[in-house]
Amino acid sequence: MKKNFIRNVAVMGLLFVSSLTMSAQEKTYECQPLNPELQTMADKVMEFALEDPEKADREFTKLTKKASKSANDLLSLGDYFLQKDYLQGAMICSKYVYEKNAADYDVLMFCGEVRMKMQDWGNAGSKFDEILSYDPNNVTAMKRRAFVYKNINPIAATEDLLRIIELEPDYYKAYKDLGDIYYKQDKYVEACSYYKDYYKAVPKDIAHIDIRSCENYLQSLYSQAQFDSIIIVAKEIQPLDPMDIVIRRMDFFAKINKIQEAFDYDKALAEAQAAGNYIYNKEYADSIYLYLDYEYAAALEKEKGDIPAAITYYEKALAKDSTKLGGYKELSNLCIRNKQYDKGIEAYNIYLQKRGDKVDTADRFLLATKYVYACLDETTTPEKKNDYRAKAEATFKEVIDKKPDFVQAYIQLARLNNTDTQKPIAAVRDYYNKVLEVSESKANEFAAQRFEACRYIFFYDVSIVPEDFEDAKRICAILKSIRPDDEFVKNAEQFLQQNAQ
Repeated sequence: MKKNFIRNVAVMGLLFVSSLTMSAQEKTYECQPLNPELQTMADKVMEFALEDPEKADREFTKLTKKASKSANDLLSLGDYFLQKDYLQGAMICSKYVYEKNAADYDVLMFCGEVRMKMQDWGNAGSKFDEILSYDPNNVTAMKRRAFVYKNINPIAATEDLLRIIELEPDYYKAYKDLGDIYYKQDKYVEACSYYKDYYKAVPKDIAHIDIRSCENYLQSLYSQAQFDSIIIVAKEIQPLDPMDIVIRRMDFFAKINKIQEAFDYDKALAEAQAAGNYIYNKEYADSIYLYLDYEYAAALEKEKGDIPAAITYYEKALAKDSTKLGGYKELSNLCIRNKQYDKGIEAYNIYLQKRGDKVDTADRFLLATKYVYACLDETTTPEKKNDYRAKAEATFKEVIDKKPDFVQAYIQLARLNNTDTQKPIAAVRDYYNKVLEVSESKANEFAAQRFEACRYIFFYDVSIVPEDFEDAKRICAILKSIRPDDEFVKNAEQFLQQNAQ
């Protein structure tokens, strides 16, 4: 037994700085000042703890034997060890004094406090339970129990905190803890409500306000798109911790989201730019930034019209988190817009690859349109045009294989094959006829596409040799049913009257 105790003393001697990072708080129990003689002996125990464990053990035995004559002395000694962060000594004293006076409020509170510092949350809570079994409205014990149960039994902690608010309405920390509990459970509506009450009541200075809970409050507000509130709160608390990246991040995100609805667009843009300086000026190590930091920076650059910069930030974002499929999709769109077609198509193919079995015909259709954009660009070389056209056509056909009534795919195939607008092309006519065929049951929904198809088919019918006036009349009737007053329709009717016998 003695050797085990000596080993424990030596190990616990390493805990002088404290094993638990808890904020300092007022003492919740009362005790007499430690007898000077006992204090001298206690100081020797702590002095010998690391240098001579066996000597420390002998001194501790003599000390507790002397102090055990009085419950008050044991409590004072345990308190002295606790204040010095000599936790093993405090724990042993708590056991001795509990054996002597287990029903005493100060003893129970001391025992609970010791176990809290030891991070023995369950036993700490049981000590506060004992107090509340004697005095159900003891707010101090209730506060400590709520603190203990906050992370291990949030339901019990919530009950305590709500009761504390009833008994002590001005205790704003209860609102903070309730906000923390709901935030941890991803219940952001409830978290916002309690954090709002906390923030309203707490003094706005570093001695009183909990910056971490304010960070949670801002992020809860963000989840509810309450951007105006974020901007107000961030402005007030940022001076308390100017380099807190969460506060700056939430302020930046909120200001980006407010740009489009701002009365003064230029001012809103400038404010967002200033808020994003923590990114633009690289004020933190790269490991500190998140995907969203760079995504929002990209959004701002896009808003400013600086597409190359937006592309760069999306690349940074995806380097942070390659699981964000929407990032590849947006990067692809930006690259296509910036005429970086191969890069845009590559990004979109990564998106499709990562999407896996969830890829649908709409996804494939969008890939095909990217090939079309590349093909139609005047700066694209003839060789590349042919390559893009072939890939676009093959992809549109894949879409049709999966969804034979995909009207827009036939439209795109027709346009893609219309390589000479002055000559009738049978392949183009055939694709437009498929448009009419597959859209027949939804003629109103696809009226614009049907009109486009009929225009070309009419042109084809009257341009081939010999002309196909019978089909041209059929097509003209469809045109007239869609847009009877259209100038092209009137001209088509007049042409048939003059030429079709």
